[in-house]
Amino acid sequence: MKNKILSIHHLRGIAALMVIFFHFNGYINNVYAQKNLGEILFESGAFGVDLFFMISGFIIALSTRNIMSEIIFIIRRFFRIYPTFIIVFIFGTLTVYRFQPSENILRGMFFIHRDYSLLSPGFGYNVLGPAWTLTYEIYFYFIFMLAMFFTHRYRTVLASIFLLIPVIILQIYFNGELSISGGAAAHVPADNPAFGMLRFISSPVIAEFVVGMIFYELFRRFQFTIKKEIATFIFFVCTGLFISFYFSRNLTGFGLDRAGLISAILLFGFLTYDKSVGFKENKLLNFLGDISFSIYILHYVFINMLDFYHPEFCAQIIGWGRFFMMTTITMATGTLLHFYVEKPFISIGKKIEKKLAK
Repeated sequence: MKNKILSIHHLRGIAALMVIFFHFNGYINNVYAQKNLGEILFESGAFGVDLFFMISGFIIALSTRNIMSEIIFIIRRFFRIYPTFIIVFIFGTLTVYRFQPSENILRGMFFIHRDYSLLSPGFGYNVLGPAWTLTYEIYFYFIFMLAMFFTHRYRTVLASIFLLIPVIILQIYFNGELSISGGAAAHVPADNPAFGMLRFISSPVIAEFVVGMIFYELFRRFQFTIKKEIATFIFFVCTGLFISFYFSRNLTGFGLDRAGLISAILLFGFLTYDKSVGFKENKLLNFLGDISFSIYILHYVFINMLDFYHPEFCAQIIGWGRFFMMTTITMATGTLLHFYVEKPFISIGKKIEKKLAK
């Protein structure tokens, strides 16, 4: 199996871009004859978060195929995420978040959601906006590392069990039923000492990491090849279904019963085609996949800066003009962030890894 699955890498870039467009969709609402144009085009773009969780499950399973050390696993994940995050977090705090309560700043810095009494899976989100998803990522990494500690061979199976058991037990105990809807976290009493933690680990979106690991196992164990014609047919059917549900806007919202469902359909189609036919290298999509984390974690700061400072040069730029201006700023600064922060720190992590391997 290749270390980089092109379908996964390309989808990661597309997912990041769609989340960005989802947050930018307000710039093209109430400007043109079609007042809700932004909603029509990009309201379903938040599906990128559900797809990210599935891709993460797949990638973590793939990237640990030859890694036996839990320490190396943690080093890789830390240098992959935290340095870039903290640079953007500090930048945001110095520019637009400095008036936030200090508690929110501290909670955001350590990936703790703002308020666990609010609706799952966001729980009041993070000061940095999209960084709320990193809380789930880090929880997944911890559970996966724990599974690796017990067994490397069956790490995905054990990690899946560790992730799903709290969701199932806590929902049934506190809610009297089990739901896969994104907002269906356990209704834990507020006076429970572990209120926040129990609410968080019972959020059904956690199951999307399991879906990604299942796809990895299927992709790895699937030895025979489907005919190219059949794989192509499956790819177009899955892509067509995804587009249909995307624009119908009937499955907006987080969870396997909504955006998670169409994300799984899209991922299945891409992986099937990649396994049997194979995607060709595409410089644009490769680059988009490379900078996906940087643009994802950065873009919301610019939204807040625009709303907070109201720069004069933006006053006359509305509609698609503002949409593409914000996209350009995000892509340009995200590229710089990738090359001058993200990549250098990943290299530092690799150097540390090599020293530990000696």
